[in-house]
Amino acid sequence: IAQLNDLNNIWKTDRAQLVVLYGRRRVGKSALTKFWGKDKPFFYWTATQTTSDRLLQSFSKEFLHFKTPNMEPPPDFSYPNWESALVDVAGYSSQNKFVMIIDELPYLIEANTEIPSLLQKMWDNSFEKSKIILILTGSRVGMIEKHILSSQGPLYGRASAVMWLDPLPLSEMHNFLPKYSNPQLVEVYSITGGVPLYVKIFDDATSVFGNLRRELTSTTSILKGEPYFLIHEELKEPMRFTAILEAIGSGKKQLSQIAAATGIESAHLAPYLRTLEGLRYIKRVVPITENRAKSRKGLYDFSDLFMKFYFRFIAPNQNLLEDGREESLLKIIENNFDAFVGKGCFEILCRDWLITKANRNELPFEPETFGKYWDQEVEIDVAALSKKKKALIIGEAKYTNDKCGLGVLDELNRKAEHLSKKFGYHVNKFIFAKSGFSDDLKERARIENVGLVNLEDMFKEKV
Repeated sequence: IAQLNDLNNIWKTDRAQLVVLYGRRRVGKSALTKFWGKDKPFFYWTATQTTSDRLLQSFSKEFLHFKTPNMEPPPDFSYPNWESALVDVAGYSSQNKFVMIIDELPYLIEANTEIPSLLQKMWDNSFEKSKIILILTGSRVGMIEKHILSSQGPLYGRASAVMWLDPLPLSEMHNFLPKYSNPQLVEVYSITGGVPLYVKIFDDATSVFGNLRRELTSTTSILKGEPYFLIHEELKEPMRFTAILEAIGSGKKQLSQIAAATGIESAHLAPYLRTLEGLRYIKRVVPITENRAKSRKGLYDFSDLFMKFYFRFIAPNQNLLEDGREESLLKIIENNFDAFVGKGCFEILCRDWLITKANRNELPFEPETFGKYWDQEVEIDVAALSKKKKALIIGEAKYTNDKCGLGVLDELNRKAEHLSKKFGYHVNKFIFAKSGFSDDLKERARIENVGLVNLEDMFKEKV
């Protein structure tokens, strides 16, 4: 993956490097760094939620063992303070090229707020002139951005690389679940968002809903309470943030609707929404023809698909789980699942297909933006726009078990005519479908030059 290539390039350099690697919890930061470092001089240490003294003792013993692997550290060994520990690291790195990873740095900062300033002092005075590759990682996105990346933070501007680790792309899912069909992979992705730990819950010898049934009846399933753990771990006012996510999960996407559902005044919602956007839990979407910064038509939706699934199905039905009525919850999910996948993961897959084609210059024009469109008359699932060329691509995304028929094209033509009259754009049309197309639709699409893309086509492109 891209991050491995970046880390390999960093290792090849002859100078010290400070790398910040962060991303949501469970996304695989530790696994990535351990895999990359396994064939290198590599000191890996993880901070935990304990006192600064306990963390110092843990770091001290592990670093001493790293320096002198044939000598067992004394049971009570510890540097007198963190500065002494880092001075010893600096001395070692002046003579030896090696990687030092401090994982879950926010826990260390929480225990000792002087750590960012101390790291800055050591970097400026010693580390920068040494041979160290220092990698700082963390899952508390807010703390990493505040203490390490913010212009107000002591380490601002010193990182040679800042990497945000995204979940797995859909194209990698078959490596984890090789027995699943493409529709099953899309469905698992819609539930897990590609987060490796959640994907590993699924056994491809069992159906998707068979896996869900097992997890929902388990008292220890990560699917049942994980979002509340993440919110309490990251945020200071978890009840308000939870209320906002519950409102969006129930379909309240306008600012006024969220305010009414949560009891938080619209004027006071903005900082909460910005924080959730910063965590990549939600996103603000505007019609593709609008200026994002100026538009008043913004709607809020989930960007984290696992959160989307949880707050659409699990959170509003906790009473069913508490009463042991898992089958009733499964029925609710099953009855609404195709629509949920269609409006979430499948639309994303369709937009990614357009982006892939655009990168290869295989679209009728080169779009400047990708997204969706809506007004009082029409809603467009998938769109790409070039204002310079006055050209627009619109697409219908249909995630159903039935083949698309002529009715889908008739509706798409109606929308194309509306947009052409409203904006004066030349409109290109695509239909994306899980289950393919009827013969009469294929013939009409050929005559009218409408692109038809099925799920197999999208997987061939490895979007």
